[in-house]
Parts: sequence; C-alpha cells; structure tokens
Amino acid sequence: MNPEPYITVENLTFQYHSRTEPAIIDLSFEVFPGEVLLIAGSSGCGKTTLMRCINGLIPHTYRGQISGIITLLGQPISSLSMADLSQTVGTLLQDPERQIVGSYVKNEVAFGLENLGVSRDEIIRRVDETLEYLGILHLRDRETFSISGGEKQKVALAGVLVMQPQVLLLDEPLSSLDPASAHEALRLFRELADRGIAVMIVEHRVEDVLSINPERVLYLDEGCQKYYGSTDGLMDVVDYHRIKLPADIVVQRAKGRAVVPFEPLLTPQPGEPLVKFENVSFRYRDDLPDVLHDISFDVKKGDVIAILGHNGAGKTTLVKHALGLLKPTSGRVLLEGKDTQKVTVAQAAHTIGYVFQSPT
Repeated sequence: MNPEPYITVENLTFQYHSRTEPAIIDLSFEVFPGEVLLIAGSSGCGKTTLMRCINGLIPHTYRGQISGIITLLGQPISSLSMADLSQTVGTLLQDPERQIVGSYVKNEVAFGLENLGVSRDEIIRRVDETLEYLGILHLRDRETFSISGGEKQKVALAGVLVMQPQVLLLDEPLSSLDPASAHEALRLFRELADRGIAVMIVEHRVEDVLSINPERVLYLDEGCQKYYGSTDGLMDVVDYHRIKLPADIVVQRAKGRAVVPFEPLLTPQPGEPLVKFENVSFRYRDDLPDVLHDISFDVKKGDVIAILGHNGAGKTTLVKHALGLLKPTSGRVLLEGKDTQKVTVAQAAHTIGYVFQSPT
C-alpha cells in the first residue's frame, strides 16, 4: 500500500499585491514521506514564494491573490493556523540572520520549544541532542553574533529540527557552507528523509543536491512549472548557464563554443599597500580561543585576493578587521598606512566598500 503524500499542491497560483504579474503560476505536485524533492530554477523564478505558500507565510504574512489548493497531511493549509503549521512544517530560511533571535546558541535552539510550553528538562535534553546530532554541541554556550555565517545556518537548522517536524523546507541551505560542510549537510538531509521526513530543497547548486539522489525534481522558470519528475529527465530541460549542473553535462553542452580570453583591467602596482595586516590575532572574549592567529599579508592596488577556509575559519572576522569593525587583540591593521585603532568606521568607508554575506 502506497503512503499518502504529506503535501499535495494543485493548480497553485500566487501574485503579490505589489506586483503586476503572478510570482508562481499553476503549480501541481506531491511530496511523500521519506522523499527528497529538489526545487530548481534561476533567481526570481518563484522558488521562495512556493516555500512561503507551504509554510503559511503566504497568506498570513505576505499578502496577495492566491488560487489553487495545498493540503498538508490531508488538511487544507488554509484551515491551519501558523501555530499548527509550525509544529508540522519546519523552514530553514535562505538568510539565517533573519531567523536567529536568541543571544546565545542554546537559547536560540530552545526558542520554539519554549513557545510550546515544553518542560525545562525536556527542552535541555532535546536541545543538546539536536546540537550533538548536527555536530555543533561545542557552540552551545556561544553568543550567536560571534559565530560564522555557516555556523549560524547550522544553528538555525538546529532550531528547526528540535521541533521534530514532519516536513522540512530548506531555502538554499548550501549558500553559506564550504564544500565539506555542504557535503555533510546534504548527507544529513538524505538521512532525515530516510527517517520519514518529507524534505524539500530549494537550491541553485543542483549538481550538489543530485549527489543524494532526490526522488523527484520540480524545475521552475519565470514562475511556471517546466518539469516535474525523476532526475533522469531534468538535464533535457535546464540551461547550464542558469543553474549549476554536473560538470560532464556542462562540458558536453559547451563543446565547440569559443572561449573569450580574459585580461585583467588593472595590473598590480608597486608601492605602499592599501591594507596591511601585521601579526594580527583576535578573540571575541578572553575565555574563548583565537579566531585569528598571527595573520600577516598586504593588499595593494590592483590585487585580487581570494580568502578561503572552512566555516568558522575566520574569513568574515578577517574582513571586518580591514573595515575597522573589529580591532585586533594583538598586532595591527594598517589602512593606507594608518592604524585602524585610530580610524573610525566612517573614515575607513572612504577607502573600503563592503558587500555583506547577507544583503539584508
């Protein structure tokens, strides 16, 4: 006997009040327990809007015109309150900064359970079990502002999993993760599905998600459903310029196309560096280990420098030192020859522009 779908979507269309065209148009699909559904498509195709329709943010938070039917465990979602939905559907947002509300990791993960009135002993047990399951128990007593973007995403996921949802919605869960962490996260998502959870993954990095053999793929283009089925048929309908496909597929399709040569617009220049790190070490608190340890390098006009490292390695902390947002525990950072200890953030902004990991 085949299981009943956890989620059924029939002819779903939604248009935001602020838009002149629908964000999603006539979508129909099912998600079964123990199944991974990959939702693929380029930016702006309606993937996040679809997630909002399933977790109740549409229409409870985002207003607009909606038609079609969504059922969750046999009940129309329109008949369920946000409180009811939150106990069945867990959502990991694309930007973990918008999801984290607690000052400390343990408080953040416990937040949902506290709102349900779960006993203190049960909360402590489930929080510790979830953190250990995700391999981040060592972050339990850390302040959330002091952890990296990738670590924040894992903490946000812990806050979702501790609620023991039956449906898990993941909105670009690999966006803040290094390759090793992304591989581990995907293994975890597959494991959660194998335990009976219905897992829906919105992701541009299609190649990576295909490695865990999703049962079905939903491909969207400009809000329309272009493909729904097994992974076998996906390669025939997608454009490798718009989403990341396996390398062998890209190479096959790119054969015979001319490669445009690239010439740097500006060659590295001699002279004094714009930014100079001299034996910089940094820790967020005296009782915590160094995040940066004895870092020294120069950045000169015309340089292009890639800063690589696993989640929590200190990449964002390093960049914030160049801006003067953080000051070294030892060593110094020079900005056009001036010690950032004596430079205000406003003054530094005349020299350095900064695009945050999260645009919000």
